[in-house]
Amino acid sequence: MPVVARTGGLADTVIDANDAALSAGVATGIVHEGVTPDALRDAIARAIRVHAQPVHWRRLQENGMRADFSWGASARAYADLFRQLTGP
Repeated sequence: MPVVARTGGLADTVIDANDAALSAGVATGIVHEGVTPDALRDAIARAIRVHAQPVHWRRLQENGMRADFSWGASARAYADLFRQLTGP
């Protein structure tokens, strides 16, 4: 399970394991703000707390393995947007 700073592509691909995302079953990792030792320490502590909840931890693992991070989905979205902007 990734523990990442909210930056660049990571901010777009990793869904933070906050209470709402865990309840909805869509979380894929732990996302922290800023790139400081304290932020990383807090994120690791959160990961440990989630690890202590086997149902949430397993769902996080499954969501992460099932996620499609390839360019295929992004390319389709860009192509669809281009078609919308340029007309039929």
